[in-house]
Formats: sequence, C-alpha cells, structure tokens
Amino acid sequence: MELNVPIFPLLLQYRLLNALTTTTYFQPDEFWQALEPAHDLVYGYGYLTWEWKDGLRSIAHPMVFAAVYWVSEFLNLGDTGVIYGPKLLQALFASVADYAVFKFAQKYYGQQVAQLTLMCTVTSAFNYFVSVRTFSNSLEMMLLICALNYWPLDERTGQVNILEYAIALLLGAIACVLRPTNALIWSYLGVELTVRQRSFKLVAIAGAIGTITLAFNGLLDIWYYQRLTFPLYTFLKFNIVESLSSFYGVNRKAYYFVEALPQLLTVYLPFFFHGIYVSRSSTLAHSSIFVVFVYSLISHKEVRFIFPLLPIFHIFAAISLSRLRILFRTTLKWIFIAFLVLVNVPLALYASTIHQRGVVDVTSYIRTTPSITSVGFLMPCHSTPWMSHMHRPDATAWFLTCEPPRNLSPSEISAYRDEADQFYDDPELFLRMHFPALKGNETEISMFRYDWPSHLVVFGALEEMLISYVGNAYVECERFFNSHVHEDPRRRGDVIVFCKNNDVNRL
Repeated sequence: MELNVPIFPLLLQYRLLNALTTTTYFQPDEFWQALEPAHDLVYGYGYLTWEWKDGLRSIAHPMVFAAVYWVSEFLNLGDTGVIYGPKLLQALFASVADYAVFKFAQKYYGQQVAQLTLMCTVTSAFNYFVSVRTFSNSLEMMLLICALNYWPLDERTGQVNILEYAIALLLGAIACVLRPTNALIWSYLGVELTVRQRSFKLVAIAGAIGTITLAFNGLLDIWYYQRLTFPLYTFLKFNIVESLSSFYGVNRKAYYFVEALPQLLTVYLPFFFHGIYVSRSSTLAHSSIFVVFVYSLISHKEVRFIFPLLPIFHIFAAISLSRLRILFRTTLKWIFIAFLVLVNVPLALYASTIHQRGVVDVTSYIRTTPSITSVGFLMPCHSTPWMSHMHRPDATAWFLTCEPPRNLSPSEISAYRDEADQFYDDPELFLRMHFPALKGNETEISMFRYDWPSHLVVFGALEEMLISYVGNAYVECERFFNSHVHEDPRRRGDVIVFCKNNDVNRL
C-alpha cells in the first residue's frame, strides 16, 4: 500500500517539535565540541577545551553552526537566533535522515518494509532523544544514510552509475571528516564493491574524491588554527595509539551488544536480531556487524558511537516485522502498538523534557539575569552548556576542569587526578587551598586559583557542605529540578544557585 501523504513535510514538522521541546542534557560533546567552538569563532568568546588547543578536532562540524550564528547576526535575531537556530537546523538534518532511510528501504526492500522502517524511525525513543541534538554523530547519521541511497549496494547491480557513486563517496567523505571512525563502514563497503566489480576506475574515483575532501578540510583547519595541523592524525594518535580516551571511561568488550543495542532499539531489539539473522548474507548486515565488532575492541565506548547505524538497525527490525507479519494480524497488531506506546513514548518524553533539565535551565537563568556579574560552577566538568547557551560576554564564568593526563609517564598517569576529581576528593580542602579565606575560615595560602563570584552553582549533593563552609556569605537564590536519580552521585539532586549575600560583609 502506497503512502498517499507528503512524507517529508510531516517529518520536518515532527522533528521541529522534537527539537524545540528537547530541553535536557545528554553528553558534553553536544555543546562543548560543536556549539561552543562555533560560538567562540563567531562572537569571540567562550571556552575551548583542550582538544581545540591541541588541534585534535576539525573545525568542519562547528562551522555548520557558525554559519547559523552568522545568519542570526545578519538578521539581528539576538539571543533567539543563538539558542534556537542550531535546534532548527538539527531538526532539518534529523528529518532528512528519516526520509532518507524510508527511501533506502523502499529502494532495496519494497514499500511494506519501507513503511515499517519509517514507523521504527519515528517511534524510536533513542532517535527522538538524540537525532535533534548537535552531536557530530547525528549529522554523521544523516550523511551515512543519504550516501547509502546512492551507493551501489545491491549485489545484482551490473554497471555502476558513476554520478551516484561519486555522490555517495562525497557524502561519505564528509562524514569521515566529521567523525574519522565513519571510515570503518566505508572501508568495508569499498573493499566489498571493489572485489565485486574488479574495477580500478572505482578505486581511482574514490581516491580522488577522498583526497580532494581531505585537502579542502585541511585548508579549512589551517585557516582556523592559523598553523599547519592535522586533526585526523592527532585524533587517531590520542584515541588509538596512546589510548588516552580511556581516561573518560573503560567499558567491557560486550558493551555494545548487552548495553548499547538495548538502549538504541528498546522494544525493537528482538526484531533487530531476527532481521539481521534473516539478512545475514547481505553486505549491509556484514558491514554493520564489522563496525560494531571493531568498536568493541576500543576501550572507551559510548552508545552514540554506533548511533549513526541506527537507521540500518531499524531496517533490520522492519524486515523482521514484515516476515513475522505482526502488524498484519489484528490482535497482535494492537498488542504490539500498545506496548510500543507504553514503552517508547514515556521514555522519549522523560529523557527529552525532564531528566537532566536543570543543568540547561540554569544557563537560561544566567543568560536572562543581568544581576549576575560572575558565576562559578562547583560541579563535575562540562556538566552544563556554556557560552553557547549563556551568551553573556559581560559575565565572568569558570568551572572545574578535567583535562586528560597528556605528556605524562605511565606512573604519573596512574596517579593523575584532574581538578574536578581533586575537588570531589575533599571539597572543603579544595576550597581552602584555591579560594581566599572566608571570615572564620582562615588559611595561610596567599595565592589562589579562584576568587569568590557573585553566584555559585552546585548540585544538591553538595548543598549541605557548601552551606556549612560559606555560612551566610551566600544565600540560595534559585533552584532547578535536574533529575530523580542519577548514576553519578556527584550529579544527584537539584541544580542550586547561591548568590552573594550583600547584607553580610564577609568576603
């Protein structure tokens, strides 16, 4: 049965609503590796993490949002353009990805599987939660599924359409620039196609497009860094050769299979496994398994690393649903739809509108409260967005840092504690050592890293400690709900803003 509705406009409206109602925090890279460098580039202030100082990142992805900021400035949209411009653009990317996976499934598997794939895509809780966020992985996902629409994937394909092949390569090359690890799936697909076609011409075209894309990106990075730099090399050296990414967490080998896939697919998980089994002889299944397997060999793992494969995973789930004909049997259909709604809808809405919203709300409060002249965040590093959301050139702001142990010996690395770790090891000792003395808390230290700001921001877990230490020098002036529970005890409780008590001369 054909869909007699304008699919893309509906998908765009859906993702716009999705983006504009997503008000929570997921992971730091959404802000610190995308919006923050873009904001710094356009407005001249913000915070660049150590990756940007060491040339580990390409400016290619932040440039996308820098363009949004430039347009916002040209149209004189002010704070509205800064906050909502990136959301609108990311909604467009997400809707293009939704439409592209529908067209891909329609091309290779027929209308029935295409419709089921679209259902999986738009009802996916994780897709709702992440696709409209400004991660490079989200744009990578869109580029990947768009490129696959042009890739000669069908083993029955005879002569390769060179124009479509070149378009696929260009989109794939851009995805690799954004996330070098995207080369995993393209290396597998490229080798498979080369073996199948036995054509040197295809290899030459791939080499030419890859070289041109890398050269253009290299010039862009040289312009940004104002020096000769190779972010791709530095990225691979840090993450693969030195394996310093493990500083941000190490997971078990089976992480992607026992944790990440269930998070990505929720109720579609069993159908995905059945679908990939049914399609076990296909190139698409082989390439997906290959990518997940290679990622499993890397110590530092995150669910969003395989998020770009989610459209492909939804296709396998749709193949299974089509084979099992669950949605074509009246009783099973309504049971499944009820189960789908009861699991995915509350999960998507809770994660996108409630869980960890306080850390975003507090930046809106800072942006719209002129009386805040300086603010310090006594929190785990990168717990909130930064100037891309606060947008306050007139306010001084600082946070506890967590730079990795670079240029240290193995023994020094094992004993290394970043600034945020040092604070949470003993908060009161840290405050005595790095801040001027409050009256009644004298210290002999004469040089301090920090001064007491007009406002302090902490999680509820530190509320009692801070009140005990500062006495009535600060008073609570605002509180934001953040989460009911949190796996990290340091991030539990509300986000609390303390402001300097002007009635007490204690500082």
